Amino acid sequence: ANHVLISLSSSIKGVNIMMQSVASFACRQMATFRQPSQILARQFSSYVVEPEDMPYLHHGKRPRFRGYKKFKSPRKRASKLLDELNKEAVEKSKASNPAMWEAGFRVGDSIEIQMVTQGGVNAKDGDSKSQDIEKIRGVVLGIINRGLNSSVIMRDVVYGLPIERKIPMHSPMVKDAKVLEHNFIFKGKKKIKRSKLYYFRNLNPLLNKVSKY
Repeated sequence: ANHVLISLSSSIKGVNIMMQSVASFACRQMATFRQPSQILARQFSSYVVEPEDMPYLHHGKRPRFRGYKKFKSPRKRASKLLDELNKEAVEKSKASNPAMWEAGFRVGDSIEIQMVTQGGVNAKDGDSKSQDIEKIRGVVLGIINRGLNSSVIMRDVVYGLPIERKIPMHSPMVKDAKVLEHNFIFKGKKKIKRSKLYYFRNLNPLLNKVSKY
């Protein structure tokens, strides 16, 4: 009988403690929310937690909040700074020589490029060394995009001899560029689906012939 009474008293104490915790929780909820309907909506429906009730609000604004501009250390961000400088140099080069970039040629087109071969870029007509400009023709086998080192690979057949040139696109020696014929390599019969046409080096050289001589 004594064991039964002890177990009953312990269970009653446990129930009283649970009721006290429930009552304290209800009081806290009533203090937080003015209306009981909000308590029911939070407990028995899909309620969205307010920012004030979030458990990690004391950590500040998240994620990755900074109230200041981060310092770009040259030691840690040298590659990114160099990339920004290269992009600025590329934009400046394109603005100084827009004729090369406004031509709009693609792989497989036949183009003509005018380059300075003698006399230098700043030579004038009155100088002893006049400026000689050569016209170079060929089929575009590939375009290499490497910032200031971007270049175009051209292939032509001159007097029966195949000649391949790699011309830097940002060079100041390039004066002008124009497209002679679009899709010259296939004569417009099918689309060009490759970015490089290097396999034409092993085919008939006459397929790359653009010059008339």
